[in-house]
Amino acid sequence: MRQANSSRARLLILLLAIAALSITAVACGGDSDDVSSSSDGPIAKIDTTERIYTADDIINATNFKHNDDYDVEGLDGAIAAIYGFYGVDPYNRSEYEARFYPDHATAMIQGVDFANEATGAEAVLLKDIQRWDEGISDRRQCAGNGGHHSGKCDNPKYFDYVIVGNMVLMCQGKDTSTSHQACAALMSVVQ
Repeated sequence: MRQANSSRARLLILLLAIAALSITAVACGGDSDDVSSSSDGPIAKIDTTERIYTADDIINATNFKHNDDYDVEGLDGAIAAIYGFYGVDPYNRSEYEARFYPDHATAMIQGVDFANEATGAEAVLLKDIQRWDEGISDRRQCAGNGGHHSGKCDNPKYFDYVIVGNMVLMCQGKDTSTSHQACAALMSVVQ
């Protein structure tokens, strides 16, 4: 009797383990070499690809207009940062800031914290508050009532960002969806 209960318990544990592994395999995609986190939009928030991107990968993308190279002193772990514009229509381009790290782990550990300071509804883009203020004026946009005065000019230009391998890409947008759409558009032309 005891052996029968023991066999049933083992069978139950085995079935639960198989079910858990099956759920995990389906949730992770199971058949991709580059594991990407799930996304409700056009691009994954975090793509763990092993590819190492450089500033030239973005600068050389079709229709990307490179505007500035930032000094990364004070941007912990970063090896480069650039600012520019992309759009198929040269008169309708979005703005981007790309920060490059030696690898994906560094982008996740050090890059995310800095990107969170500069993006989203909670971003505070004041020089005395930001830890890394290089290019801070490029990360701001003005909002107001459209009258003579433009209003408050410390609103974030980049509502969100994505991490693709070793790169943190901040993309212009009024909300997460718009920012992710802009990130997806640029990444679609990066070779």
